Amino acid sequence: MRIRSRRSRAAASAALMLGVAGCADTVNPTVGGLRLGVENAPLKPPVRTDTLHPFEYPAAAWSYGASGTTVLKILISERGTVDSAFVLQSSGDRALDSAAIANSRLLEWEPAEQGGEPIPIWGRLPVIYPTPEDRPDDP
Repeated sequence: MRIRSRRSRAAASAALMLGVAGCADTVNPTVGGLRLGVENAPLKPPVRTDTLHPFEYPAAAWSYGASGTTVLKILISERGTVDSAFVLQSSGDRALDSAAIANSRLLEWEPAEQGGEPIPIWGRLPVIYPTPEDRPDDP
């Protein structure tokens, strides 16, 4: 729909501004998992708590000597689990990228906090698959 008159455009702009301003007054608003308007509420980043090293080479990629770094974007939930993961930067090998995504879901985290409350938060996670010379003999 096209707004033609200046008066109509001004009314539409005022309505839009009221809608945006109204959002700022809601209780505990969030943007991208971060709580807004919380006094003295620094962000406490998530901390990995598992002791496993889940990023093992896929057997097929091992056999042909694949290597590289897959950079993932992961969503760590308020429960400390990885709810979503996708590739931001490929290692150049589909098997390595797929393994990185699958294995990232095995990670356990102490969730991020803001204002003393656990919150979901997105983060970047590089997964490095070394060159064949830098790897042990067995996968």
